[in-house]
Parts: sequence; C-alpha cells; structure tokens
Amino acid sequence: MSAQLPPAVERWLEAMGVESGPMGSAVIEGRARFRRDGKGLWLPIEAVMWHGLGRQHVADLRVGLGPLTFVRGMDGYIDGTGFSRISHTLEMGPEIDQSAALFMWAEAILFPAAWRERDDLDWADIDEHTADVALPFGEARLPARLAFDPETGYPARFSAERYKGTGGRPVEWVVDYADWRATADGVTLPRLATVTWSDEPGPWFRMWIERANPDADVTAAVARGRSLLAEVAADPTRRSP
Repeated sequence: MSAQLPPAVERWLEAMGVESGPMGSAVIEGRARFRRDGKGLWLPIEAVMWHGLGRQHVADLRVGLGPLTFVRGMDGYIDGTGFSRISHTLEMGPEIDQSAALFMWAEAILFPAAWRERDDLDWADIDEHTADVALPFGEARLPARLAFDPETGYPARFSAERYKGTGGRPVEWVVDYADWRATADGVTLPRLATVTWSDEPGPWFRMWIERANPDADVTAAVARGRSLLAEVAADPTRRSP
C-alpha cells in the first residue's frame, strides 16, 4: 500500500467523517434503468446488491413493471471468480472476472470506511481532485481513477478499462456519482449513479439508490453465488458458449 493517502482521498474520508474501523459488508437497494448499447428504450430494473466490501459481491436484478417480471438476473464476484447470469444465460471467464471485480470496487465507493482499512491498495496522487489506485485482483492489479468534487470532496467519478463480456478488448467504463446526501438512516450516499461505456453514444445504466444498510448480513447471498459456481464446476455445460 502507498505510505500515504493522496490529499483528495484524505479529504473524501474526512468529509464523510471516516476515521477508523473497518466496515465488513453492506446491502444497497434501488431502482435502475438500462438500455443496450447506450441508446434506445430504457428498461426498468429493481436491484439489490450485497457486498462483502472489496472482496465479494452479489447483485440480484429484476427487469419488470410492477408485479410483471420479464427477466431475472444475478451478477457476482465470489472468491476471485466473476459471473453474469441473465435468465438461462450464464457468462464466465477471465474477462468476466475482471469486469465483476471493477463493478464491485465502483460500488464500494458508497462506503468509504471500506477503503481506509485496506492495506492492499496502491495509491498515486494525480492532482488535488484526482487520484489513481491499483486495485487487488488475484496476483495482478486493476488500475482505476477516482475524481472528486472540488466543493464537497465527495467522489464524482470512477473510471477504468473494463471488459464488456467475454472476448474483445477492455473499454473505458465510467461511473458518475451525483446528489450526495444523507438517507433517513444517516448514511451519506449518492442518490444517482450513471454508468457509461466510452464507445457508446450515451449512458448504459442509471441507478437511483434508495436504501443502504452498512454491516448487513450478506452470508446468504454469497452462499447463493458460491452454490452457482459449484454447480458450474460440477457441470461445465451450464456455462454459455
């Protein structure tokens, strides 16, 4: 780990009132919309995201309107392995591992206590409002950049080169955080996260964060992810070609 946090990161943690004490887990709930290729019709999603912060995560996704469910999905990163299941289609592989790990870290921005206690993050100071970080990824590192709002000190953007799926090359992937404020439970969060791929004409995903529960029990969700991975290990034909 870098001997000293960049000034922009220190200001973020101070602005959030983070001093010490690790946070082990969190659950995030909200409404979202996504569209293919950053254009066209937006589809509504209900999302619940379970995080063992900086180590594992599982996201339950329901595409539907009211009581009608069109598609269910589950994404995750468990024990260094990523997966993306939409209905009966399951994607896995080295690119999905990298993609899922970056998604996990972008979500961990919502809980800054998870960052101060990590001793495996390599930081680099870019300027007073920007810092680079090399994130742990097995024996490798994933480079990412954090940009901070000059007025509030809160994160405004997380960006990295991320795979869209199996095959191909990584593409710049940007998460913009907006409207930081305290929830009824006293947790300060961005109420809106917008995700964009640099090779698409517009945003691909938007999520309105409604609830967050720090230090929630994520054991059952992680167990479901591990169960899916065990099933694939026993029967590799379950994986999509």
